Amino acid sequence: MNPIRNRLMAALQALKPLCYSNLKPADEVWISPGGYEWKEEFDSSILNWESFGRDETWGGSDRHYWFKTCITVPADLKGKQVRAVLNTGATDIWNTDNPQIMVFLDGKHSATMDMNHQDFILTERANPGETHELAFYAYSNSPGSTNFFHLDIGAYEEEVAKLYYDLAVPFEAADLLEEDDLEQIDGFKVLAEAVNRIDFTRPHSGQFFSSVREADEFLMKTYYKDRSDNPVTVHSIGHTHIDVAWKWPLKQTRQKAVRSFRTVLNLMERYPEYKFMSSQPQLYEFVKEEAPQLFEEIKEKIKQGRWETEGAMWLEPDCNLASGESLVRHILYGRRFFEKELSGPVNEVLWLPDVFGYSAAIPQIMKQSGLSYFMTTKLGWNEYNQFPYDTFIWRGIDGSEVLTYLISTKDYYKNGQPSKGYSTTYNGRQDPKQIMGTWQRFQNKDVSKEVLTCYGYGDGGGGPTEEMLEQSRRMELNVARCPKTKQTFVKDFFHKLEEELDEKRLPVWAGELYLEFHRGTYTSMAKNKKYNRSCEFLNGDAEFYSVLESLLTKGGEYPKSRLEENWKLLLLNQFHDILPGSSIKEVYEDSEIQYEKIIESDLSMINKSHDSILKAAGFDREKKNPSALAVWNSLSFKRTGIVEFETPVKDLSALTQQTWNGGMIALAEAVPSKGVMVIRQGTDLEKTGSVFHSVECDERQAVIKAVSSYYEVEFDKAGNLSKIYDKTEKRSLLKEGTAGNELVVFEDRPLEFDAWNIDSTFEEKKWHVDEVTEMKLLENGPVRAVVLVKRKFMDSLIEQQICFYSHTKRIDFKTRIDWKEHQMLLKAAFPLDILCNEANYDIQFGNVSRPTHRNTTWDQARFEVCAHKWADVSEAGYGAAVLNDCKYGYDVHDSIIRLTLLKSGIFPNPDADQGEHIFTYSLLPHKGDFRTGRVVQEAYDLNCPLVSSEVKGDGVLSCSFLEIENENILADTVKLSEDGDGLIVRFYESYGMRTNTRIAFSMTENARFTECTCMEEEKEQVPAENGRIALTFKPYEIKTIKIQL
Repeated sequence: MNPIRNRLMAALQALKPLCYSNLKPADEVWISPGGYEWKEEFDSSILNWESFGRDETWGGSDRHYWFKTCITVPADLKGKQVRAVLNTGATDIWNTDNPQIMVFLDGKHSATMDMNHQDFILTERANPGETHELAFYAYSNSPGSTNFFHLDIGAYEEEVAKLYYDLAVPFEAADLLEEDDLEQIDGFKVLAEAVNRIDFTRPHSGQFFSSVREADEFLMKTYYKDRSDNPVTVHSIGHTHIDVAWKWPLKQTRQKAVRSFRTVLNLMERYPEYKFMSSQPQLYEFVKEEAPQLFEEIKEKIKQGRWETEGAMWLEPDCNLASGESLVRHILYGRRFFEKELSGPVNEVLWLPDVFGYSAAIPQIMKQSGLSYFMTTKLGWNEYNQFPYDTFIWRGIDGSEVLTYLISTKDYYKNGQPSKGYSTTYNGRQDPKQIMGTWQRFQNKDVSKEVLTCYGYGDGGGGPTEEMLEQSRRMELNVARCPKTKQTFVKDFFHKLEEELDEKRLPVWAGELYLEFHRGTYTSMAKNKKYNRSCEFLNGDAEFYSVLESLLTKGGEYPKSRLEENWKLLLLNQFHDILPGSSIKEVYEDSEIQYEKIIESDLSMINKSHDSILKAAGFDREKKNPSALAVWNSLSFKRTGIVEFETPVKDLSALTQQTWNGGMIALAEAVPSKGVMVIRQGTDLEKTGSVFHSVECDERQAVIKAVSSYYEVEFDKAGNLSKIYDKTEKRSLLKEGTAGNELVVFEDRPLEFDAWNIDSTFEEKKWHVDEVTEMKLLENGPVRAVVLVKRKFMDSLIEQQICFYSHTKRIDFKTRIDWKEHQMLLKAAFPLDILCNEANYDIQFGNVSRPTHRNTTWDQARFEVCAHKWADVSEAGYGAAVLNDCKYGYDVHDSIIRLTLLKSGIFPNPDADQGEHIFTYSLLPHKGDFRTGRVVQEAYDLNCPLVSSEVKGDGVLSCSFLEIENENILADTVKLSEDGDGLIVRFYESYGMRTNTRIAFSMTENARFTECTCMEEEKEQVPAENGRIALTFKPYEIKTIKIQL
């Protein structure tokens, strides 16, 4: 026990409430229910008001109320700073459902109050008798009416507050030191001498204020004079991390942004050193629409160099699930908004503090988008392994490297006290405990003495507080052994860090930054993820076909604004709590409406382009009596595939056709890449026969046996594939005694974060889905054979059509599920007879390898991983892949591939994943590895099937926008350039193989070709001859080409 320490604590506890004087309840308060409608100026006369007593309560989920009162400044507050202090009874500073309130002073939006900002300045120097009307626009998101509205008015005693912080900050810093540390011993003595000068006998009397001034002058002349510099600097940036949606709907996010940004601006007026940074242009756009006057004030602070617009992306998206092109558009639209709408400097930092893992494709996307620095904190949440570095070089799949910094903010712990984990925060406090903790937790002390913290409450908590800024002022003066703080923009910190690193050798981390947590976000809210995948492809198709229309018809206005609107709506729904499936039910109701809007808009643009192209070639759409079939291919390689159409095309012998579900399917062969082909009668491509040469249906044993050109297969009585014999490679695909496409349900009750997490023990309790209600051969024609299997699990129904084809070895599992279960994890398993230590997984603009064993804790932590369109296991000469059209979660152990189909958690959405799901996944055995087996192309074909139109006319139409010599080079995007001066084509190398290729473009004979960055900034001209260019790709390299016609 240290008696001096106790005396200091007692003095501080006595002094803090004396920062206010003459606090009295406001006169009568009135209440009126409200909604989401509000304006920056408020007229109280338009509402109907009722008296609201001090003991009454208010609240409810997603509810708004208006309160008002009238204030007359009493004589005893003359010349004082007068504040209004509000207590709602909600004291949990981390509860984002607590009341959040806009304050209107005399009809103008002037301040914000929340659980961390409970007062505001009514007047800097009060004049007795002056009157003000106060109105409060209050939001509650807690069930039940549990909030008070205790409003008090009084003086804020600035001299007392100054002394309080001058004492409290060095006390807290010294108190963190060991008791035998002279810095603590001597520091406590000086602070105690200052405390002894305070006269507490008559608070707020003349002699009290005189003693306060004397004590503070003593501190300035003793403790704070000539403090020696601490060699460590904690660069501090004010910040408020606002989830664009989570436990509240999007419409509430608009108000959270307005409230938080108003608080920031108000504090900036009082603290000229205060610097603030906010990423996510989407939030600024919300503010521009909701509060245009506030938006203009923000622009002024940016101009003054007080407010930093960094972060680059449109918002902070999930970086596991979003496609490569989506990530490019996040940066493209994000940078354009910051630089054009806000006149901010060019972005250099990718700021993603709260995202659930980081794809290995990101470093290249960053470098090609002008971004050199990356920051996150989330890896501090790792479940098993502490990430070993906080400052390092991150190397992507193509070899691109970026300087990376992990914020190390956490509480300080004394030597001898156990450190409570290694997690860090992006919602930092600006107090000695966290400033000292930031340095203590930093792992690269040999590399740099410059560290970064971002401080401020998020998600409606209003960002930094007055207390944080007061504390920061003292810590800038080197209190105790606390590192010195400095208000610094994030970009400036990275520049300083880079200068200090100089020639020092930094560690390098190659590959993905895998988060050992939140693995369920690859699967939760499956329908939302299907919408995302569909819209990513549709957005790209709408752009491409609009370009093709303009080339083939020499007219047609490119729908730039509609396409940008669709992209931004898609990007909005890729926010890291929407797309991962970790938001409330209302968020997904909004999201579904927005996705449907994108689909409707994209399809209308695509159909308009198709109609224009057909008409220019002499064709019209014809449903009743078509004479030809137009087949559209938006992918960048020639392909053969199935098309579906409603009406048999008269005398169309060019296609292998088969009736299906009241319509027709046909096999269209050699459809041109990025193009269209009209197939007419007379072409000699007819095929006959059936996919299954022989079929045995043993009703007694409830099994089906069948033979095709590719396989001998058997279905057992549980509906599983008990045998898959590959005839072309003369080997069995499945391990002996196992079955393929085995549907397994696991109990999924994670310890915490229900929608987010899958615990490593999920396999402990499981059920096999083996109750078959129907199994039969549904189709067996020249195009495909289909086996129908219907299963029941508890209250859920699972119907699958397993499709075998004449043109490909791919086996599709077209699945429809009516899911009624909760906290159940559904997986499809394929135990393959393939020996391998690594599996390959599709990611953005390439693929990665991960171990299939569990040798180390790092391997064990990857028991569930993310992939996009496929995962593949191969041994020398043979392999197999599991493809999908909307799933992202895989687990591969040894050579068992399991695809996670549904998760169905109960928090924060109690109805997650309930109802109908329609999707397809596929099994693709192949010779060689995924490259030889053309897994990449088959996966694209599954996700973006050929599209057909029944037409009538006498024209001729067969064209390809581009032809690429090498199959590993893919054209992912074709669009109009942002400046409208040409076309943009984005390619990438998909095999990890250096490649010299030639690309032939049609309708571009006299065009100028220029290589660009992903931001469409021109780099160098590409030689061309009659629309033909030669390019050299490094492994997984992205290349963007601009074509000026």
